[in-house]
Amino acid sequence: MSTDTEKHVRSARPEDLDKLAALANKTWQNYEMHEPLTAEVLSASINRTPAYDLNNFFVLEENGEILAFLGYLDWGQVMKITVDETSSKMRMMGVMLKLVGLFKPMPEMVKPGDTLEQVIVTLTGFNDPAHLSILLKHLNNKMLKKGIDFIFCVCDQNNPIMKSLKGFIQIDTAVNIYIKNLQQDKLNADRPVFINGVDM
Repeated sequence: MSTDTEKHVRSARPEDLDKLAALANKTWQNYEMHEPLTAEVLSASINRTPAYDLNNFFVLEENGEILAFLGYLDWGQVMKITVDETSSKMRMMGVMLKLVGLFKPMPEMVKPGDTLEQVIVTLTGFNDPAHLSILLKHLNNKMLKKGIDFIFCVCDQNNPIMKSLKGFIQIDTAVNIYIKNLQQDKLNADRPVFINGVDM
């Protein structure tokens, strides 16, 4: 995928942490289960997660302003997931990818017995989904060079990340997440839920 603004994409640096925390808080403030971040809390979260550091965060910057950031975790660095079976939707998508692959490079669909090679999107922050889209394309290009064909996002259909995925081949799957709220207050079922992929 072409990213004509790729020159503005860089890895995060320690001095970015305050801005990343503030942008994440602004993006997800109205979501259940988003705990407001500080630079210290974000740094501690990164440091306690295996195979995860500031190099796992891409920043889109313009004239010194951080427009968006995206974190990711390579699951292959912390666990091996073997595909047991695939859905009919995934099998049909595999046939389609093979056909399109006759004309241009395409990822290969997983099949039973394969070890899943994928990264999961973790913490993000953005004002404009188009800015996040630039970072997703950048991540996609980097991972394709490493032989990783899939980017996994945990979100519902109304999540603003979905607006950033235009142009990507998407395979939607149902994920059942069971959550026990450790706080006294009940979750507000009328509000969307924030899930950081690193918590998966």
